[in-house]
Amino acid sequence: MDEKPKKPKLMKVTFAGDAPMQVVDEAGLNLPNPSDEQKNIVDVVGKTMRAYLNATKELFKGKYAHLKELAPAHLANPGKVLAACCKDGVVIRFERKIEEERLVSAWMSETLPKITEMLSQNLIHCYNERNYSSTIPEAGIEIKLSSENPQTQRTTDIVKFKIGFDVVIEHPQYLPQPPQKPFCLLSVRNNIELQLVGELVDENNAPGQGQQFLSRTTIRLGAGWDCIEVFPFFDQSQWKPEYAPAWAENDLLAAVVAKQFQETQFDSLDPKASARNQLGQLLKQYKELLDSNPDCEETLQIFLHENSALLCPAKTKIWPKLALGAQKTDFVFQELTGDYLLVELERSTLPLFLKNGDPSSELNHARSQIIDWKRYLEDNLSTVQRELGLSGISSNPKGLIVIGRSELLTPENRRKLSTIENESPKLKIMTYDDVYDNAKAIIENLLGPIFDPAGNTRIYYLANK
Repeated sequence: MDEKPKKPKLMKVTFAGDAPMQVVDEAGLNLPNPSDEQKNIVDVVGKTMRAYLNATKELFKGKYAHLKELAPAHLANPGKVLAACCKDGVVIRFERKIEEERLVSAWMSETLPKITEMLSQNLIHCYNERNYSSTIPEAGIEIKLSSENPQTQRTTDIVKFKIGFDVVIEHPQYLPQPPQKPFCLLSVRNNIELQLVGELVDENNAPGQGQQFLSRTTIRLGAGWDCIEVFPFFDQSQWKPEYAPAWAENDLLAAVVAKQFQETQFDSLDPKASARNQLGQLLKQYKELLDSNPDCEETLQIFLHENSALLCPAKTKIWPKLALGAQKTDFVFQELTGDYLLVELERSTLPLFLKNGDPSSELNHARSQIIDWKRYLEDNLSTVQRELGLSGISSNPKGLIVIGRSELLTPENRRKLSTIENESPKLKIMTYDDVYDNAKAIIENLLGPIFDPAGNTRIYYLANK
């Protein structure tokens, strides 16, 4: 960002949709120059906002680096900032960083309500008295919720409404005193949360018998700003750079605490929601990786090594690359039941069966590997339990082989897999596609149904009445 305030000059500021504001020199405009008092106000506000933004940046670099993900975008990643001063006060428009970081402090001849309207792109309206006529029903941004029939692709509007913000400028009984931050009439962020209550009903149940849920979706309005703040009743003694670091810290902490409090309230409705959301996103990433047919043979294996919960969602302990004899396992898991699971990963491109229906050499090799590990356990059980920390493991734990893709299996192949598993009841053979299906089934059994609502929508299951 700019380090020093520049010499006052005429500038033109334009806004277009959700694009960042454009600020260009307009030296040819025939407008009266601001007075010395006005220049001084612009300089003071500009220096104070510079100190505020610098303090925020330093806090995220050091003391509150761990809070950056929780902070609002206009503080965590500021872009262009416009501090518009007028005879009635100050209006500040924050944008998140897209093109560049830049602070512009300016004097505008219009009134505070007019400036607020312009900087908010006609979304925020300030009135000097309570007896006003809102323009939101005509000029607000329209939000429309619709449903689509997947069979007919027919869209039906459910509800539509318009959004805007009206506020009355009223003098509070007591104004904050320095070094407190000046009185802020409003601070509006461009992220609207829509909450809908619904019910999951399958074809066998009537309405009222399904799982009730609450969905939360955050949307941005069609404007380029991230936050608009309005400060009426301007008092120059309150705008000093030395006060700004305290404002920055208080604003940051207040925003984070408010967000955490809100999330805690929603999590109390459905304590499993956070875990379900995280695992749902993990399933989605894995499915997308599967469907992308990755060129690298090791890609899926690496993903499973980094996200072992997909292989054993009910694990309590994990030992990757644990040697049992001469060969290392890919994983050893201990499940919630206390049972142990030995895992052998083969490549996703390997076949499970030959064209004549016989098991492939790769599948037979994997089966042999599991047998070798179990033989080692039989011969060294007490040593393994004591020295490797596998307390309570038996000489015949469960085994899992992951190999190939489901699309390469015929119905006859599936029947043969079942026969192989029946001959070795503690052995499970899965394709990489089966891993997805199995993990999803276990997670849903533990945490409830998982589906991808797209975007940033969060789902909370409610206790049915």
